[in-house]
Amino acid sequence: MRFARLWPSLVLSCSLSFAVAPATSVSAPWQDLTRIDVEAAYHLLADNDPAALPQVGDRTFTTALAEAHRRALARAAQVTNLEGHDATLAAFANAMGDGHIWSYGEFLPRTVKWAGIIVAKRGPNWVVAKDDRKITGRTLDGADILSCDGRPISQVAQRILPFHAVMSDEAEEVLRAGWLLIDDSNPFVHPPAACVFDRRGTHLDVALHWTRIGFVKLVRSEWPRPFGQAGFGVRRSGKGYWISIQALTPKAQPVLNAVRAEQTQIRAAPYVVVDLRGNGGGDDSYGRRLAQELYGTAYVDAILGPGVFAAGSCHEVYRASPQNIVALREAAQVFRRTGDMIGAKAYHDAVARMKAAQAHGQALTGPLTCTPAPSVQHTAAPSRFKGKVFVVTDAACFSSCINVVGFFRKLGAVQVGENTGSDTHYAEVRQIVLPSGLSTFSTLQAIMPDYPPTIGPFVPRRIYGGNIADTPALEAWIRGLATKS
Repeated sequence: MRFARLWPSLVLSCSLSFAVAPATSVSAPWQDLTRIDVEAAYHLLADNDPAALPQVGDRTFTTALAEAHRRALARAAQVTNLEGHDATLAAFANAMGDGHIWSYGEFLPRTVKWAGIIVAKRGPNWVVAKDDRKITGRTLDGADILSCDGRPISQVAQRILPFHAVMSDEAEEVLRAGWLLIDDSNPFVHPPAACVFDRRGTHLDVALHWTRIGFVKLVRSEWPRPFGQAGFGVRRSGKGYWISIQALTPKAQPVLNAVRAEQTQIRAAPYVVVDLRGNGGGDDSYGRRLAQELYGTAYVDAILGPGVFAAGSCHEVYRASPQNIVALREAAQVFRRTGDMIGAKAYHDAVARMKAAQAHGQALTGPLTCTPAPSVQHTAAPSRFKGKVFVVTDAACFSSCINVVGFFRKLGAVQVGENTGSDTHYAEVRQIVLPSGLSTFSTLQAIMPDYPPTIGPFVPRRIYGGNIADTPALEAWIRGLATKS
């Protein structure tokens, strides 16, 4: 199964606070520990990720893996504390260019330093999303950040954010922008001493006063979420309907049930809004089933082709490594215990195909190309919904959420809001705890052969320039679009 990228506050519930002692003169143990974890992360990818196989031909991945490994080993030789260890592994993962490859520290600091400023990225601009005037000494809220220590802010971001974000994905920059002026004691970067701001046309040279703050307090009280929260539900919105699905998980099923219960009225409405704000992914079959409830199954299948479990569909191609086999077997058992028999069967079948591939000396369970069975002409299956469908996205839209946006765009929906993230045709993420027990690292296990190598980012037809988390303002804006269309 795929997983969402995690935003700092989401990590708080599953991590422990850790009081980090000052670095001592004895640095060799930290260097050895970091090197061991770097090698474990490297082999996790090299031995299990299908992109690392020469026959897959992904030169971008193999080149990135070799370079990220080299840089991580160089950093490991300089590590003297936990912060250096975590930064080394995080930068290694982010350098792979896929949001499904991550490293998260198992322990969070009790305190960090901040300059009284939380940064946001809005379009090409880096702006002050929130400020504490007791620290900054002046009002900076809403100001553009032009430069820090004489360097353009874009260069500053390129130096700091690779330890927090996949820099090839603009949505990742949006999600992680808040880290730009947070000092988390990463020894490989130095926080700026001063920045230049543009507030309402006036340039302000501001010295930064770095102040210690509890990390939990910072995230929960001072750090505005850089994405919206759709929630779950179906309701009227003006003359149309608003359908909210914040995650493609079993929480979406009651929403599908409600759409079916009101299907006649919804299909007769002039417009429907599918709100995917904050949706980090899950199982895209929920999105496909929503589309079927709106447009009709025959129309959706004609446009999109057979679903993943349908006859004639393309199977995921797994890398048949011993570790992947063990991981999928355990995942199938988890699905069975939780009552997800479809998922359990899919993984059970995948394990059987992986074992068969191993027996024949093959690294993959199937060919890397697949043409799905031809679908009927969509002219023979008219849409059951004649109105306009708007799909709302923000930077949090990742993984299966991106797939769902692709579904609706093919079906004629209008995407509005903010750019989605981007994805690849590699699938089935799993993570391990590294040998030190201090960090996790993830890999992918399969390829979707009927998908392009890169999926997204999807750019809305209409960009929302306001605060995407402000639901009433967003809803009023969309009602205006619906009236004009």
